[in-house]
Amino acid sequence: MILDMEDPAAVTAVALDYLIDTIQVCRADFGFAAPSDETYTPLLVNYNQSTDPPRCNDARYSNRAAVFRKAWSCRKPVTCDAVDLDPKLRDVREEFTSIESKSILFQQLDFLGRPVGMMCLDFTTHPHVWSASEQEKTFLFAKDFFGPIVMLSKHWSDRSRSLADMRRPSDSELDVIRLVADGLDYHEIAEALGKSPRTVENQLRNARLSLQAANRAELIRKCEVWL
Repeated sequence: MILDMEDPAAVTAVALDYLIDTIQVCRADFGFAAPSDETYTPLLVNYNQSTDPPRCNDARYSNRAAVFRKAWSCRKPVTCDAVDLDPKLRDVREEFTSIESKSILFQQLDFLGRPVGMMCLDFTTHPHVWSASEQEKTFLFAKDFFGPIVMLSKHWSDRSRSLADMRRPSDSELDVIRLVADGLDYHEIAEALGKSPRTVENQLRNARLSLQAANRAELIRKCEVWL
């Protein structure tokens, strides 16, 4: 399996397809979210083609609803075997019945102990009693794979966009920055490169300004990809 780590949507699609195939749910969705958000909006919804469930790509749910509050407070899945009867869905029942959810599971995703998203799996063809095995598989998949990998993918995606917006320092500036990273001062760098200390200072200042680096340490960090 090949994952494009710079594309969170592609990584998410692979993970949701795995859950659909493994548990045979009708739909699976995921969204970046946090307990403090007003709404939960899925980033992606995947569908089991064999059951052809109703589409809900533009769905938005109140993140203040009781079932979401419970899901954010639990590391393990929160399940509703009967959407039309479960009291946990009392304030969002209409939203889920309108997309023909019969049974649904909510699983928060975390990374390094911090909640980073929410995942929902549901059945639309018939009510389903979520077994202990299904709940454990979902929990372990979210904890050991989905949460960490989707956050790493988001990190690389954000990093790539940031790099695309930055001006690459000139070769001459990078020569100076490399020696700064090695711990040399202006005079040592000037001697090593056959430049004046003032030229070295100007090149470092120009590089910091173009990369919006507050200090030498941040400049070096932002230039790691080129060094």
